[in-house]
Amino acid sequence: MLLLSGCASKTTVHVYAKYLDSTQRDKISNAFDSSQRYRVQLNEFDFPASVTENTLLYSLILLEPEAIDIASNISATAGFTVQRIEGLSKGNHWYTKNSMALFLLPKDKDKDKDKDKDKDKDKDKDNRRMFFRQDLVNEYKAKDCSEATSLYFHKDGSFTLGMATKSTGTDMVIGVWKYRQ
Repeated sequence: MLLLSGCASKTTVHVYAKYLDSTQRDKISNAFDSSQRYRVQLNEFDFPASVTENTLLYSLILLEPEAIDIASNISATAGFTVQRIEGLSKGNHWYTKNSMALFLLPKDKDKDKDKDKDKDKDKDKDNRRMFFRQDLVNEYKAKDCSEATSLYFHKDGSFTLGMATKSTGTDMVIGVWKYRQ
């Protein structure tokens, strides 16, 4: 008697959720979890510069080719309509066998009040031009200066400005930063 056993692996959906709030993250994660077809992994990785709208990237080696349409529909049900679908890679982001990635941008809530379909399309275009506060969180250093200076914007809205001078050593300024668009 020959007994063969195997296991079916679920397609992994990597959700790039850097710009989503916790409610949006829960909504997209729960939508995929409730389908019981996918394994979902949320991350806060940077988007490739060429991704400017909700995009689904997929491995060319999917076990179920219909998974692309199903994932796109699940995303739309959660409030994130996929505008672009592409295979293989984007920037340094590669997807291996049986996986895909969803790059999701939040809707502009201020413009979301009872608008018709045509206006919603314009709203999605506005999101593509949006610059996000999360993109500014980083350390910035001065180059070719006689005194070393660095500015660090923290996620919590605080900043640290450090200046190394010959006369006083290191001076540190701490404060709060705001971003307005």
